[in-house]
Amino acid sequence: MENGEFKLFLQPRIKLADNSLSGAEALARWTRNDNTMIYPGSFIPLFEKNGFCSKLDMYMFEKVCQQLRQWIDAGYEPVPISINQSKLTFYKSDYVERLCTILEKYQVPASLIIIEILESMSIDNVEELNRHLDQLKAIGFQISMDDFGSGYSSLNTLARLRIDEVKLDREFLMEAAGTSGKNIRLIIEQIVQLSKKLSISTVIEGVETESDDRFIKKIGCDNGQGYFYSRPIPADAFTREILLGGKASPGYRMEDGYLCCCKAESSHG
Repeated sequence: MENGEFKLFLQPRIKLADNSLSGAEALARWTRNDNTMIYPGSFIPLFEKNGFCSKLDMYMFEKVCQQLRQWIDAGYEPVPISINQSKLTFYKSDYVERLCTILEKYQVPASLIIIEILESMSIDNVEELNRHLDQLKAIGFQISMDDFGSGYSSLNTLARLRIDEVKLDREFLMEAAGTSGKNIRLIIEQIVQLSKKLSISTVIEGVETESDDRFIKKIGCDNGQGYFYSRPIPADAFTREILLGGKASPGYRMEDGYLCCCKAESSHG
């Protein structure tokens, strides 16, 4: 971290109604000075055990604010950036205060940042989680529930948590291509439609094929994210190729040379 080896990568999310860029997800990539890359699947489980994930959470939050400030200063139209926050970080007593300090430092509107939480955080105490969410929403942050459907999910959660967005886990689309595909597609459609009725926007991750893209558009999902649009890429390449270049359209893929083909089952993707 002192050497700046943790890099900010961004993966675009696409507004399915018109194929426009609607935002990006911030992902951590550890690139050592010899240009070798360590993927999140290798370091996040260790960081979650030793507590270092909390430092990485705040480090990446500041990187996101820096990036938004750069876009604003350059006169570019910024898009919201979503960032995962671990349970250890989220429940620290000074968490909200630290976020506000960083926002003030870079003079970035909270409305440009989407805080992503895991549904498993609500298992112990929904009321306590909602109190924290209310604090963040009062400041202006948007709240997204990440990896919905990855193991703990229940439709009841959508009604109980005060969230703005739900992200359906990429496993849904993977299973939709399997032997139970018809039933899985029906479940995805019903979650999307229920979310709409609850005024919760939807994002489906893991969009990898044209068929995936057609399906999620057909069922009325709001946003798509996945390799079909672009791999996660370095923030400067995202600015050049996607924010300004407009290349994150269906079927467009960044070069494999960015070595970003692994998303760990963790809070930092």
